[in-house]
Amino acid sequence: MIRKDLENVPEYPLPAGYGFRTYRRGDERIWAEIQTRAGNFESLEKALEDFEREFSSKVEEFERRCLFLVASESGEAIGSTTAWFDPDYRGQDHGRIHWVAIVPEYQGRGLAKPMLAEAMKLLRKWHKRVYLATHTGCLKAINMYLDFGFEPDMKKERADEAWRMIASAIDHPALERLRDGGKK
Repeated sequence: MIRKDLENVPEYPLPAGYGFRTYRRGDERIWAEIQTRAGNFESLEKALEDFEREFSSKVEEFERRCLFLVASESGEAIGSTTAWFDPDYRGQDHGRIHWVAIVPEYQGRGLAKPMLAEAMKLLRKWHKRVYLATHTGCLKAINMYLDFGFEPDMKKERADEAWRMIASAIDHPALERLRDGGKK
């Protein structure tokens, strides 16, 4: 999904009892645990391997760009997302919303939108446009991304087929043209 600019990003207040902090060296296990518990990896070891491969050579950048959602009372990190980057996505610099996750017992509490809004505010410091990758089965997340002004990236392989399937499952105004056969 793609958003052509970072203007007019919706704002969502974080509910009381939660806060944000950035990644600190040594937090890779916390990141991996959140991602694993949220279902993004089949094991903690796989998450740590991915972290090592993707971020270990860019730790200073990761410290500025990775957000943890924290339950204030316990201090426990319960969610994470990264305001990452791709200097050559489709020939242009783009920010990237990357690895969005909230542990299951905290899902459904109105935390995802504030976390995404905070990551997009971070991206605005360095980028003019943003993209993200998701799966067709992540319908709640896709609906949220649409609410934030992301649009289907129709340049991906089999995008038309995938987005028509999504449009049949999500009643979002941004997908109306896909539901009516592209007539609007």
